[in-house]
Amino acid sequence: MVKNVIHAINNVVKWVIILLFFLMVIAVFLQVIFRFVVDQPLAWTEELSRYLLIWLTFLGTGYGMSVKAHPSIELLFEKAGGLMKKVLIVLSTALILFFFWQIIVNSFEFIGRSMTQTSPVLQLPMGLVYTVIPISSVLFIINLLQVSVSEWRRGASQ
Repeated sequence: MVKNVIHAINNVVKWVIILLFFLMVIAVFLQVIFRFVVDQPLAWTEELSRYLLIWLTFLGTGYGMSVKAHPSIELLFEKAGGLMKKVLIVLSTALILFFFWQIIVNSFEFIGRSMTQTSPVLQLPMGLVYTVIPISSVLFIINLLQVSVSEWRRGASQ
């Protein structure tokens, strides 16, 4: 049941990433056309594509955890026995959870302070741009826990 919910969340995030990438391609394409063909560059396309890239990067990081796309050094983990593998899983998961918990807690204050600042061209509150930080961190934590539980169970069976 939980695995199905996490899979559904990741599926939605995947489609959001695809949509954001599509919108970014359109914005950059428009910028190229208007800059080099029409000779009247659009100011908003550069800013929009920058913010879309930020959201793509952060959401992609959270989604990447679900498919184990992050680089890691597994030499020690592969050489370890069953009990040591479990210790390494718990230790690495705890450290990563602490790191992302700190990001989540501190990002809300940062977002709150940034809501009064607006972007130069689109006039968006910058806090809206930064809301992707806690969103992607929660997504990363959810996927980290699922991957860690899966690795724990696989380590127990070996």
